[in-house]
Amino acid sequence: MLNILLNGIASLPFPLLYRLSDLLYFTVYYIVRYRRDIVMMNLKNAFPEKTDNEIKKIARQFYKDLSDLALETVKTLKMTPEQLHERIYIADNEASRKYFAQTDGAVILTAHFGNWEWAGQLFGMETKNRPVQVVYLKVKNVYFNAMMKKIRTRFSNSVVQMEFVFKQILQRKNEGIVSCFLADQTPQRHQAGLWTMFMNQMTPFFTGPEKIAGRLNLNVYFMGIYKEKRGHYRMDMTLISDKPSEESENYIMEQYARLLEKSIREQPSTWLWSHRRWKHKYISQQLSVKSKEMINYQ
Repeated sequence: MLNILLNGIASLPFPLLYRLSDLLYFTVYYIVRYRRDIVMMNLKNAFPEKTDNEIKKIARQFYKDLSDLALETVKTLKMTPEQLHERIYIADNEASRKYFAQTDGAVILTAHFGNWEWAGQLFGMETKNRPVQVVYLKVKNVYFNAMMKKIRTRFSNSVVQMEFVFKQILQRKNEGIVSCFLADQTPQRHQAGLWTMFMNQMTPFFTGPEKIAGRLNLNVYFMGIYKEKRGHYRMDMTLISDKPSEESENYIMEQYARLLEKSIREQPSTWLWSHRRWKHKYISQQLSVKSKEMINYQ
């Protein structure tokens, strides 16, 4: 029954899809009040300088963007490559030119920002000279895992669970496989390789992508995904390091945190504020020297 519903939504033309999104927004924000307390708390902690009205305005826009994202993700089930190219593109800059000129493997660090599902699909299609794999954390819901795997492999990408990614890269090293990480996911306390100041709060990050890149000396890029207008997105690449094996410990993930924060501050409503990103609190009161230096980066 759910498959019939999802395929029906995916078959809607875009104008009707966004009318449905308007209804979804009204239902989720005003009636269900989905995670309203978490969203408001996260926004207030991240932007202490903003007034209550400014916070509420960001929150309302967040729920509008979230509704669009949910239905755009379902729409992926029926989209053609031509439709995808009409709605998202990779900006031409020095970093993207460097990436597409390569044939070796690479690590792409992106986030739950903009439309990361469309971005992953397009990135795989545009990377014509190497395979692309999307790294994910498995969740308990079997149906959700199956649906997201179907969506993420709709065109040319493959998917791999986080715990198997290093083995997969080694096995396919000669193919120059590119690995894409949603690197803003929340690690368990014991998995946090780095705590750093991010969005006005000490925040844990996985450091696995940095360790993989350093060990195999793979170029590391940040991918920002920006909403230009409703249903249309731009992907901007930034080179974090082309010598990751020579970087100091945590340098790559620190830079990722800084670049992501800059993107969020530019377009705050398109990040996933409903996620309990700060459920683990920093215990020690002693900040690293590097973290102190990063606080005023903006």
